[in-house]
Amino acid sequence: MNFTPEVILSLIATAGVGIAFLLMLQESIALRRGSDPITNGVRALVRRFPRGTYVFAVVIGMVLGHLLWP
Repeated sequence: MNFTPEVILSLIATAGVGIAFLLMLQESIALRRGSDPITNGVRALVRRFPRGTYVFAVVIGMVLGHLLWP
C-alpha cells in the first residue's frame, strides 16, 4: 500500500468522523439511561491539560498543512 498525502488525509478524516460518531452514540445511550456521558470526561480532560490539547491541535494542523500545501 502506498501512503500518499490523500490516503493519509482520508485516514485522519475517517478516524475523526468515527470517533465523533461513537461519542454521539455513547452520549445518546447515556442520556437514555440517565447516566453521565463520556463527553463530560473528555471535556474535563481537555480542561485539565490545555497545553496538551493545544499541542495536539498544532500537530494536526501541521500534518494537514504539510499534506495540503501546493
